[in-house]
Amino acid sequence: MTLTIVLACAAALLALAPIAVTIVRSAAATRVIYGSSMIVAAISLAAAAAHLLSAGAPLSATLPLGVPWLGAHFRLDALSAFFLAVVDLGALGASLFALGYGEHETAPQRVLPFYPAFLAAMTLVVVADDAFTFLFSWEFMSLTSWALVMSHHRVPDNVRAGYIYLIMASFGTLALLLGFGLLAGPDGLYTFEAMRAAHPAATLGALVLILALVGAGSKAGIVPLHVWLPLAHPAAPSHVSALMSGVMTKVAVYGFVRIVFEFAGAPAWWWSILVLAVAGITTVMGVLYALMQHDLKRLLAYHTVENIGIIFIGLGLSLAFKTHGMM
Repeated sequence: MTLTIVLACAAALLALAPIAVTIVRSAAATRVIYGSSMIVAAISLAAAAAHLLSAGAPLSATLPLGVPWLGAHFRLDALSAFFLAVVDLGALGASLFALGYGEHETAPQRVLPFYPAFLAAMTLVVVADDAFTFLFSWEFMSLTSWALVMSHHRVPDNVRAGYIYLIMASFGTLALLLGFGLLAGPDGLYTFEAMRAAHPAATLGALVLILALVGAGSKAGIVPLHVWLPLAHPAAPSHVSALMSGVMTKVAVYGFVRIVFEFAGAPAWWWSILVLAVAGITTVMGVLYALMQHDLKRLLAYHTVENIGIIFIGLGLSLAFKTHGMM
């Protein structure tokens, strides 16, 4: 029932996108779209919190969508429920702020249709349970956020920011596509359930780790794949910047955790060293760049880089603990 509520909330957010197109010229459009997004996010947050607090078994569902012979698989377990709560909590706060901020938006027709679609995409990423659904939702998240970054496209700096963001997003998706391709193998094990049971060889697992670090790390903002962050954040509307910084980068962390800790097999001793080295550089560079900023949004963007580095330090230590049987 909980997973059904979550999927219904994602469908409701997707339905708000065409509704926004039809009512965008109405004076009430901002209140309708952001208010509805806030209500839907609150319902989804309650469902995610209920699943976490109940400590229930993972919930699964398959819909006849996507690839005909595969379908679309969805799963709500403790990990996805936690990150879903992060997504919904951020969406709730951003939508509440946007009720007032959106009244002063100069290009609502370029923001309102993509905003609920962006929220739906992030929701679908964390509950996807097969490679096709995950990658489709991931790319949908990238494209909707790119459209929001480009909402004020007449500003030359925004066009440059959108171009770099699109390049980095495509590069990251390509890395994840290759990683899932390696995990699927010649038998085409595209469902996450099959990948969990596959137990890949050490060399294959190492390649998956590197590809996940590049693919998810480019979206999260690890150095040197962070170049889009300080450009895209000032270009996007403020409530979208908050979602990109506080939520979308954490969805990328979810992707890394899901792939590396569940699908890549037993970690080798050097996996944690690689992640810790990248995380340490990211943290230090994020702080140093932040100290030199005078624009508030760029300052927050570099602090996001720093925070992502700290998170990946924790993940690197977790890999070390897992290697030595301490978790």
